[in-house]
Amino acid sequence: MLSAEGVGTGRTAPSLVSVPNFRDVAGPGYSTPYGPMRPGRLFRSNAFLVSPEEMAALTPLGIVAIYDLRTAQEVELRPDSELPGATWRHTWVPGLPREVMKALRTAADLREAMLDHYRGFVTDPDKRAGFAAVLSSIANQEGPQLFHCSEGKDRTGWVTMLLQRLVGVAEEDVAADFLLTNDLMRGSNASLEIARQFFGDRPDDFFVPGMIADMAYLEAGTARMETDYGDVEGYLRRGLGLSDEQVERLRRLLLD
Repeated sequence: MLSAEGVGTGRTAPSLVSVPNFRDVAGPGYSTPYGPMRPGRLFRSNAFLVSPEEMAALTPLGIVAIYDLRTAQEVELRPDSELPGATWRHTWVPGLPREVMKALRTAADLREAMLDHYRGFVTDPDKRAGFAAVLSSIANQEGPQLFHCSEGKDRTGWVTMLLQRLVGVAEEDVAADFLLTNDLMRGSNASLEIARQFFGDRPDDFFVPGMIADMAYLEAGTARMETDYGDVEGYLRRGLGLSDEQVERLRRLLLD
C-alpha cells in the first residue's frame, strides 16, 4: 500500500501553492494488472485559480482541456484562471440541492446529506449526465487534460475513483489517493466562506462533514453503483451511456 505522503507526487505534476490539490490522476504511477498508470495524461485539482507566478509551471504539461464540474454559481463566484493552450469546458455536476441545504440543522444532518450526495452520483440523472459529459469528452480528446470541482474531493474524487478502478488500481491505493485531499487542502477556507453564504452563521463544527474527504461517502456511492450496475464498467456503459470504444479509449489513455 502506498502511504498518503507518497500519493499524488507524480513525476509530472508540480506542487502549486495556489492550487494545493493539483495532482496527477496516476499518482506516482499506480500499479495495475495491465502495468503502471501513465503519468502526465490526466490531472485533477480544486478550483483552478492559479497565481501568475505559478502559471509558468503548468506550461510544460501541455494541458489542452480543462473540465469544470462546478455549478454556474460556483463558477461565477470563483472563475477559473485561463491556461494558455487549454480549452475550458463547463461539464457541471449538481451539488447539494438548495432545498436540502436549507433543511440541514446539525453536523449529523450534513453528513447524512453528503452520503446521499454520493449515492446520487449513481441515482440522480443530472449528476450522471455531468459525469458522462466529462468522461466522454476526455475519451474523445487527444492530449493531457484536467478536471476539477471546488475542493477537488467529491465530484473530482468520484471521477478519479472511476478512472483508477477502471484500470484496476488496488482499493487501498484508491482510498489513500481519495483521502490525500484532507492533507493537501488543510487550512484552505475558500469553500467554507462560500458555504457560509448558503447556510448563514453556523458553528464551525457544522461545516466539517462537508469540508472533508470521508471514505464513508465514497463507499456509499460505490456500494450503490455495485447494486445498480455491478461494477465500474457497467456504470460507465449503462449508467453514463459511454460506448465500448470510449471506455477502451479511457483505459488506453491511463496506461503505458
